[in-house]
Amino acid sequence: MPAKFEWVHCNQCLRLTKHDVLIKDVTSEDDELEPEGPVLTWVTTSTLFRCRGCDSVVLRHRLQSDDTGTDDVNYYPPRISRRKPVWISDLPKEFVPLIDEVYTALQAGSLRLALMGARTLIDLFMNATVGDSGNFKIKMQRLVDKGYLSGINKDVIAAALDAGHAAAHRAYCPSSDNVNAVFDIVENLLQSMSFKDKVLRLKSSTPKRKMK
Repeated sequence: MPAKFEWVHCNQCLRLTKHDVLIKDVTSEDDELEPEGPVLTWVTTSTLFRCRGCDSVVLRHRLQSDDTGTDDVNYYPPRISRRKPVWISDLPKEFVPLIDEVYTALQAGSLRLALMGARTLIDLFMNATVGDSGNFKIKMQRLVDKGYLSGINKDVIAAALDAGHAAAHRAYCPSSDNVNAVFDIVENLLQSMSFKDKVLRLKSSTPKRKMK
């Protein structure tokens, strides 16, 4: 009897959850490499799941061949480990398209591209808060001096973005832990900017204390 559920990553719950198997379809195809040559057998299994936690639906496409040892698995929509923040619409408009591209890279597992995009976001934030003067290291220190960034967070960003530089130029692939550490800090920076207008509106709408 086929399994009635499987543990599958859920993009809404952002973790492995029990998913009911809604539909499962298996097809087989033979591929002859050349006339009278070896015949390869490919098995395609398409499974539609529904999360028991949030009811979201995901399709898994699996291509296998015992002849070649192939076992390729893809999910639609692709699995993500980090959800795009809902508050990005509160940021200046020049940030939003770049954030969309960065999170698309992150959700596609393109960690090197995501780190490069994170560095660009930090550059935009620094130019908007401490000005476009000095190199990256100087502007990072100004963020610390003005209280936007702690010394520890500055070191984390510097180390991880150095890894991103290595990824771009020396074929190094950064770990997901490093990437998530960078995005934790980048999101905190950007969210402080999104709060700016809200804080001003709150201050303007709050009644002043009457002087005795």
